[in-house]
Amino acid sequence: MFSLLNHFRTCLLKLWHLADKNGWTSPPLAYGAWGEIWAERYLRLSGCRILGRNVRPCRHGEVDIIAAQGKTILFVEVKSRHTEAYGRPLGAIGRKKRRWMRRCANHWLAQQNLLGTDVLYRFDAIEIVGIPGEGVPKICWIRMLNMEDAPPPEY
Repeated sequence: MFSLLNHFRTCLLKLWHLADKNGWTSPPLAYGAWGEIWAERYLRLSGCRILGRNVRPCRHGEVDIIAAQGKTILFVEVKSRHTEAYGRPLGAIGRKKRRWMRRCANHWLAQQNLLGTDVLYRFDAIEIVGIPGEGVPKICWIRMLNMEDAPPPEY
């Protein structure tokens, strides 16, 4: 059953690539927006419900994707790169960005009247490595991102 799901997911991602390549979906996008669309597609295929994209719950900072997986709310940072020649995209999520992600998550939870309740939430990252129009990008979903002020781990 699991391999059938993976096969279905792979086929659907290839179809989306074909639609993007032939211009059936939308006009060309900025590279970051292209990565966010692929990340959103991947989350949807993984059973997540998208609650918002490019959400600005406070004056400074932005959450790329807010999603729900079961009863858990995910605050997702998307990082896109053409290649991994200079390291993984995850390395670009520094201390300042993690601090803003925490702050934005608190503001969003407060706006939804969820702050102080027993709601579960976590911070995730999705790495997108590829070039628009050149096949399905490599997608890596990092769950439970380290939100401490320590630098991200090296892989």
